Formats: sequence, C-alpha cells, structure tokens
Amino acid sequence: MEKERLENQEIDLVYLWCDAGDELWAKKKACTMQKLQKSFDKDASDDCRFIQSDELKYSLRSVEKYAPWINKIFIVTDNQKPAWLDINNPKIKIVDHKEILPADALPCFNSTAIETGLPYIKDLSECFLFANDDTFFWDYVDKSDFFTGDLKPVCRLRQRIKNKKYKHLYGYIVKKAYDMIKHRYGINMPYFPHHNIDAYRKSYFLDCMAEFREEFEKTAHQQFREFDSVQRSIVTYYMAANNLCEVKHVAKPWYNPFFKSDSRYVKCLAKPLAELKTANCKLLCVNDCNRTTNKDRELMKKLLEEKFPEKSGFEI
Repeated sequence: MEKERLENQEIDLVYLWCDAGDELWAKKKACTMQKLQKSFDKDASDDCRFIQSDELKYSLRSVEKYAPWINKIFIVTDNQKPAWLDINNPKIKIVDHKEILPADALPCFNSTAIETGLPYIKDLSECFLFANDDTFFWDYVDKSDFFTGDLKPVCRLRQRIKNKKYKHLYGYIVKKAYDMIKHRYGINMPYFPHHNIDAYRKSYFLDCMAEFREEFEKTAHQQFREFDSVQRSIVTYYMAANNLCEVKHVAKPWYNPFFKSDSRYVKCLAKPLAELKTANCKLLCVNDCNRTTNKDRELMKKLLEEKFPEKSGFEI
C-alpha cells in the first residue's frame, strides 16, 4: 500500500539559476551593492556565486537520463532564461523572483533568501526536490531514494566535528540553523548538509517557517547573503527533530573505494574534477569556488559533455 502511494505521488524539481554574464543583471547587482553601501563577505558577492557554465543544461540531461519520473521542473530566476532552454516543454516552468519574494526585497542576489520562497511556487507539488544548477543525478535514482513509502523525505547528512566554529559564511549560517533547532528542541545531531539535491515536503517547509517566522522574514529581505541569515538546512534539521523524515548518513567515499556513495561533492578545480571520470555515486555536486578559473570551468564542461553527450528534450 505504501509502495503504491509513493509510486502515485507526483514529485517536482526546483532549481535556482542566474546568468551573471547578462549585462542588465550585472548592472542591477552593481547598483544594488552601491545603494546598500555595505561591505559584504566575499562568499556573498564574489562572481563565483553567480557564474554559470551551462551546468543547468547538463543537470537537465541528467534528469532525463536518470530520473525520468520527475513531474514538473521549476527554474527560479530573475527575469532571465537560458538561451538553449525550450520553455515550451510542458514539464518546464520559469518562476520569476517577484512571484515568490516580497516586492520590497527585490532585486535579490541571495540564494538563501530566494530559498525562503520555495513553498510559495504556484502549483508546486507537496513532495519536491531542490537543486542548484551545479548538482546532477549521476546514476539511476528512484522515488524511494528521496521519499519513504509514507512520503517522509529522505534527508542526507554527513558527519562533522561537534561544536565546530565556522568562519566561512556558508558553514557559519548552517551551524546557526543547527543551533537554532538544537536550542528549540533540546536535541543534539551534529551533522552537516550533504550540499546536494535535497527532498522536502512543502507543508513541512511552511511549518518550519512558521516556527521561526521572524528569522525567515528577516532573511527573505536580505538582498545578499549575511551572517545572520537562516539557511534552508534548518528545514532538514526541523524535520529530523520532529521525526518527519528519514535521516540517511552519507559517508565519505574514500573510506572504501568500492562503496557507492549516495552523494558526492567536488570542487570545480582541475585536480578534484578528475574524479568525475570515475565517480561512483547517485548524486554529484560540482561546486564553483573563489579559486575556480575559466580553465577549470572549461574542463568541467568538457567532462560533463562526456558524461551527458545526448541533447535532452529540454533543449531547443
């Protein structure tokens, strides 16, 4: 009965995407930074946060090849669309920031803020996956890789050092989210997000936002990521604290070279990119960083083309 329930459940996929090469978008970003007259952490404003190298094209190819059961695909962006994307494909829906964020919070260059609008996407299914454009289905996946028979999200977490202090902005705000749940519910689960494709229930997302309404509202109005932002990992921790999900611990794959990891994370740098040729995993994130060069991005694109050479039905 539960298996049938999962098989019949529609599961959507949501991406965040932007094109920093768009002159109008770049001008808007520069004007907003000048208007705010604030100094931002490099992790909030550096080009590596916004550069795109057609990763979304290959991610969509991975959907068609390895997760064809995905229902609708929502691409959240700021009045942009990829030139190669077939917006007439019935599975594709472009969602503009103004549809899900407060008008006085725009323009927004903060993925953490944009994520607060995910459950407000019109027609989004109750069960959905969230991805950035640098995440890929690297092998065949089933609905059961993301939801249990009774539709609990499968939440992947990786172990980290307890009470570690993070200076890096991303790590800092994830640790803050963890601490908020720890203090509210008196539980200790010292695990870090796997930084890859995640599963959510829309209703659970909204319940968590209601529980921490003030923090979410503040984050939604931050045009660039800040140290007092609340990161969406709080929803995962919230689900775990309330027994609303199935927690799956992701081990580091180098513990056992024959172990097929659920989730891998690779930085877009020449040496780690070499791992793409032999990566043995279901989900893969190839993350740009402030040390990534255009040469690294060209290598990444070459390797992705080798992995996904066939044009998908999402392309013109």
